[in-house]
Amino acid sequence: MRDWRELQAQRAQPTSPDGPIPPDAISHHLSRHLPDRAILTGDSGTVTTWAARTELRRGQMFSFSGTMCSMMAAVPYAIGAQAAFPDRPVVALTGDGSMTMMMGELATIAQYKLPIKVIVMRNDVLGLIKWEQMAFLGNPQYGVELAPVDFVKVAEACGLRAQRIDDPARVGPELEQALKADGPALIEAVVDPNSMPMTPTINPEHAKGLAWGLARGEPNRERIALTMSRVLAREISYETSPAGVLARAAERVAERLPGSNGSEG
Repeated sequence: MRDWRELQAQRAQPTSPDGPIPPDAISHHLSRHLPDRAILTGDSGTVTTWAARTELRRGQMFSFSGTMCSMMAAVPYAIGAQAAFPDRPVVALTGDGSMTMMMGELATIAQYKLPIKVIVMRNDVLGLIKWEQMAFLGNPQYGVELAPVDFVKVAEACGLRAQRIDDPARVGPELEQALKADGPALIEAVVDPNSMPMTPTINPEHAKGLAWGLARGEPNRERIALTMSRVLAREISYETSPAGVLARAAERVAERLPGSNGSEG
């Protein structure tokens, strides 16, 4: 667990000094500032990856759509949780694709004065479909762009306190401040749309599909390739990441091969 926590802290750092917020930064800082006995609800999409990396403490609870993989579940789940447990903090972690499908529920939260905190990870794209199109089908992204919605203004119009986080250096303090505030609130976190939700293992077919999708005209291929190269370079340097473990194993194998490091071959 110490290794995993250190890895998450490293992943939470931006890939460049002035770069966008890495999605891992949200789950990393949320783990640190989630109140005791909190109930966290998650959503379907790439946000599931980040929600799954949120570390919970004893007494906290987590609920999301699971094998149903239904979008727009986080906020309704949060409303149900807050109604069932009015004395417990409730936080909904969702993506902008799901949030656009359930904006009316912000009015429900305000109407019943439910002190739910809604965190929207915004990247203006249906992220899971985008990566599946490339990795599974070898196609460039198509029809996944979202019209930019100002969720802060929508939430304020519904009667919620709202704020936007777009500075990587301010993720921790601003999340902490928002979670401690009284009453319902929405936090819009603008995250890097080119950060791929890396799985613990790399499927060769998916890797080939992704490369083929980029080569066939993916409009953001340069930014995606740059982000992925930076992320992969960092992941290899982390001894406890899957890429780092593989790299260390390859080094040990190379050291034992005949002719390596000056040994007789």
